[in-house]
Amino acid sequence: MKAKVIVMPKAAVLDPQGNAVRDAMRHLGMPEVRSVRIGKYMEIDIKGQDGELESRLHRLCRDLLSNPVIEDYELRRSEGEARTSGARSRKVSNAQLQKSKTKRKSKKGS
Repeated sequence: MKAKVIVMPKAAVLDPQGNAVRDAMRHLGMPEVRSVRIGKYMEIDIKGQDGELESRLHRLCRDLLSNPVIEDYELRRSEGEARTSGARSRKVSNAQLQKSKTKRKSKKGS
């Protein structure tokens, strides 16, 4: 299985690298460019498929591959290059992360 992860700065976060690329593009003859956001793209090959794989991948994305304070991530799983209808994609915001942490804390306290 292959997992594809896209990490991008949140919309409210300044992106100085993206601004520098935007300015360079304008200088090089593309004045139409309004904005550029710079992110990270990763492909991860995974051996096996247990039931908790997706939740472990989301934990990995949240704890290692992104900074949930300033970045959002999108995780796409694919069994092969042709998989489309069953592929899952999820963009996680900081508010959603806080909500899931609150739920976990309340379950522990019960």
